[in-house]
Amino acid sequence: MRQPVTSPTERSRRGTRRAACALVALAAAFPNEARSAGFAVYEQGVAATAQGGAFTARAPDASAVYFNPAALANHEGKEVMVGTTGILLHGGHFTSDVTGSHYDQVDNTTFPSYLYVTHRASSRWAWGAGITFPSGLKTEWGPTFEGRFISRMSSLAVMNVNANVARSLGSGFSVAAGVDVAHVDVKELSRNIDLAPLGFPGSEGFTRMEGTGTGVGWNAAARWARAGWSAGASYRSKIEPDIDGTIVFESIPAPVAPLFPDGGATAKLPLPASLAVGVGRTWGTSWETEVDVVWMGWSAFETLSIDVEKETQVSGNPVVRDIVQNESWNDAFSYRAGVARHLGARHTLRLGGYRDMTPVPADHMRPRIPDSSRSSVQIGYGFASESGILLDAAYQAIFFDDRTAVGSTSDPTNPVLPGEYGNFIGRIGLGVGYRF
Repeated sequence: MRQPVTSPTERSRRGTRRAACALVALAAAFPNEARSAGFAVYEQGVAATAQGGAFTARAPDASAVYFNPAALANHEGKEVMVGTTGILLHGGHFTSDVTGSHYDQVDNTTFPSYLYVTHRASSRWAWGAGITFPSGLKTEWGPTFEGRFISRMSSLAVMNVNANVARSLGSGFSVAAGVDVAHVDVKELSRNIDLAPLGFPGSEGFTRMEGTGTGVGWNAAARWARAGWSAGASYRSKIEPDIDGTIVFESIPAPVAPLFPDGGATAKLPLPASLAVGVGRTWGTSWETEVDVVWMGWSAFETLSIDVEKETQVSGNPVVRDIVQNESWNDAFSYRAGVARHLGARHTLRLGGYRDMTPVPADHMRPRIPDSSRSSVQIGYGFASESGILLDAAYQAIFFDDRTAVGSTSDPTNPVLPGEYGNFIGRIGLGVGYRF
């Protein structure tokens, strides 16, 4: 049972400023989860993944709902497609500039999935709907990690429900528009708390946050195709869900427990605007090629604000309080290329690659997401049965640039653990569809 604090020591009062960072470091969790283009995951179709995500101009299957819904006006009949990607988070590591110690991330595997349904209703009109999980990775460090007072575990998923209507304009042109509803589930954001400044040397508390929120946005797309050539563009608006959550503090000694009250917290999580443009070429019945450029509007993420329900202070010094943290992310580009080789009407081999540029400045890089620019290569296989069944498989290897974080853990508005991060991620995708 928690007891009230009586006559806190001078050392405790001096430590309250550091204790105020209990939620500051936790605040960094919201933008720092997934590992592709900030916290966006672009792999939303297995066939597309195998071609480096270069799908904006062609988008020949139901994943056009995500990559370019204007292509739906040129599809035939109806299609249902489901798939998942096993993301193997087994390669993250960190070497501290402070102590020289080396740490490995805890191994994890996640499975973001998708579902698409499309229908060409007439020679002019088509519609499509999809459920995707454009963010769903996990970052976890062990209990002795040097940066455990900034981050222990981050687990977050974003589910996006998207519906589109497409129309053919003739002469190879088509357009589409749709609505996006994004639901954010913050499963766990946690960190340790150093209690030594409060008069408890060698003691550590623990704090975790959970929360959910929903936001609405829109998307628009256009496509042109003629004589083997195709070009496309697809835009998605920014969505900024309001997150309603709770914060829980654990393992806090009774004398200072009232300084860390459990309670509610609200925040905004920006899901950035994006624009993808691509040019594709079909060579007879055997080859398809495409190159894409994708822009992500991460510069909209300038600050992170968290409104804490229960604020506390000791002798005029705040302990738990509202947070306004500077992030200063940059817009980022991704350059993608892919090729498909059709071996008759039933079998297709695919190959692709991309280069993603990170939006996170080195002086804002934290262990919740040690984000860096990365290169990827992928390969895949597709099978189309005579009855309309589609089977796809892909493997993707992502090589992150080694990158050094610069800053200080003592900065309450921007806690950064200085050192070098490195990472490698493997992804295995499996998908099945049916055309009728």
